[in-house]
Amino acid sequence: MTVKSFFFAFIKKVVLPLLIIGGAFYIFKYLQSSKPSVPAKPIEEKVWTVATHKVSLTDAAPEITLYGSIEASEIVQLSATINAFVKQVDVAKGDEVKQGQSLITLDDRELTLTLTQREASLLDIGARIASEKNSHETNTNALAIEQQLQELNLKNLARQEELVANNMAPSARLEDANKLVRQQQLSLLNRQSLINNHPNRLAQLEAQAMQSQAQLDFAKLDLQRTQIKAPFNGRVLSVNTSQGNRARNGDRLVSMYNTQSLEVRSQIPARYLAYLQSGKSIQARLAYNGKRIKLPLDRLSAEASGSQGGVDAFFILPKDAQLEVGRNVEITLELPTEQQVAAIPALSLYGQNRVYRIVDDRLQAVVIKRLGEIEGKDGESLTLVRAAELKDDDLLITTQLPNAVTGLLVETR
Repeated sequence: MTVKSFFFAFIKKVVLPLLIIGGAFYIFKYLQSSKPSVPAKPIEEKVWTVATHKVSLTDAAPEITLYGSIEASEIVQLSATINAFVKQVDVAKGDEVKQGQSLITLDDRELTLTLTQREASLLDIGARIASEKNSHETNTNALAIEQQLQELNLKNLARQEELVANNMAPSARLEDANKLVRQQQLSLLNRQSLINNHPNRLAQLEAQAMQSQAQLDFAKLDLQRTQIKAPFNGRVLSVNTSQGNRARNGDRLVSMYNTQSLEVRSQIPARYLAYLQSGKSIQARLAYNGKRIKLPLDRLSAEASGSQGGVDAFFILPKDAQLEVGRNVEITLELPTEQQVAAIPALSLYGQNRVYRIVDDRLQAVVIKRLGEIEGKDGESLTLVRAAELKDDDLLITTQLPNAVTGLLVETR
């Protein structure tokens, strides 16, 4: 390739395209700069239409909704205290029973025989005591007679000694008289020993009588325990046996609760505990079957919940409330009256502690403290709040705006 041809090829492939691109860019910039200018359109601020609620400060008692369950403070497990067959089951699960009513009857034939044995044993001990007293009386009388006989024997011994000394009687008669004295002395000692030991023998027999009496009382008690009865008015939770079963000592047969010990157990959030611990009269209410049941506060639990920090409260159910143990219920807790608070719709709340009021057609955030709920005049649920900035006739928005912020332009419906 010659230098000339190389030069023309370079001009064609490199220089010429660059000149075309540069010319096009120059023409574009010229046209852009020569375009007539358009005046800028002013940006209009959007106005948000909202519904409002007028604030009216008043004195009101806040209420909070709680969830709890029906419990009984008196639940008993009635167990067998003897070994016997179940003769009859008189109740079923869910039955209402009266105090003293028979629940289960156990076979009493074995215990009746045991009772007869205990009675016979006590009669035997009683007869032995009477015999001992008679023997003591006999021994006492016999001792007096034997003492008189000993006096005669001693006189005879003295006479025989005198006769033998005067050679008027053989010595054998003296020996016989001496023998009689010694034999009678031995008899006196035995008789006196019987009399001296009488209190000990009588005490031993009386102890045996007490033991027999205790065994008899146990037999009577066991016989009574064949009738398992209701310790109070209540309802049967469960029956754990049936007719013909062999009940052993300690077997659970019937579970029941006292219908007059029913209460509602509900956990109180930590932020409301101060109201309940103030010493003021606090009560709740329960709506059931179209009725409002009042529930006075009875007591607070001695321990707090480890997870939420609340404390269980126990409310007394009226004695005529026909509610089952274990039922979950919703109750309304009535708190003491608060001064200068506002009742607002739930739609006015943003989060847990903020509302927006309208000042000069713009939103202004107000931090509030929620105190509880209250029922409005038309039955609607309102939230009681307190804030130092809220005044009578303030307008709070009830429209939930996704971009609500202080300064946002709004208009009311």
